[in-house]
Amino acid sequence: MKKNTLFYFALSILVVSITDISSNEQFTSNQANWKTLQSKPLAAGNTAHDPDSVKWITKAQWDASKWDGKTIYDPTKMTKSQFFASICPSADRVRGIREVFYKTNPFKDNKNPTKAELDEWHRIAINHVRALVGYTSADRQIQKDQCMFKRALWGDERKFTTMWDAKYPGTNGSAAGPCQGSSNAHCEASFIPSAEDQAPYFSGTELVCKATAGSEGVFSGPKSNIPWSIKWSRAFCNTLAAEGFWGGHVGPWFHREKFGFSFWDKDINNNNSTAVLRAKWTGTLMPSLYPKP
Repeated sequence: MKKNTLFYFALSILVVSITDISSNEQFTSNQANWKTLQSKPLAAGNTAHDPDSVKWITKAQWDASKWDGKTIYDPTKMTKSQFFASICPSADRVRGIREVFYKTNPFKDNKNPTKAELDEWHRIAINHVRALVGYTSADRQIQKDQCMFKRALWGDERKFTTMWDAKYPGTNGSAAGPCQGSSNAHCEASFIPSAEDQAPYFSGTELVCKATAGSEGVFSGPKSNIPWSIKWSRAFCNTLAAEGFWGGHVGPWFHREKFGFSFWDKDINNNNSTAVLRAKWTGTLMPSLYPKP
């Protein structure tokens, strides 16, 4: 075997190994309480968390949502409503997402997906959304980021609880919090605990998160009783319908390099409660290939 062939073979193994490690790595902290987000969809009559187990979406509706893998949806050649219908035939159905799910089979157990599996599924799903508009080059693929996932969770804890308030007092309703009683959805956006307080949220990874350039989106569309495979899609699709491709909250879904998600059940005793999706975005902000008309 020639030397360059050996090098290529070794490099291929390295790339595959790195990909596998990233796929299996957990980014959502163990502290995130997703117990009800796992159980409520099943209690609501869905048989599992995969697309075919969603009780209110029929086979005909999924069939109508297929993507041929070739058509590129250009927002400059459609009205806002036409583009929305092309990408999201409904708020729970991103075009082609069912086929992507069963092609990748992201959950070992569709009734009980792990946090690592869900983190990876959300990466796959966002990149699929990008593929629908032709963003398929390597530099346009989104990546999971440990600090973005942690900061999204810390933001939810700051917003919805008082667990950080005694140690981190401040101006109520400010970007750093505290947030109790505040109507500011981004009250916690800049909150970052100390390195010492961050440490328990990391498992096997020695990192200290600091302020970085980026943005935050807070989406109230998802419900706690929606199966995991499509729980995220209402956040994206509802916002796309409201803002269009060039909307401020839509842009990062298509153009940011790195992300982190946190889901928060606003009322664990209500089976139809909102599951707030807090999305943190950072890294390179790629230019849009579709200038706004």
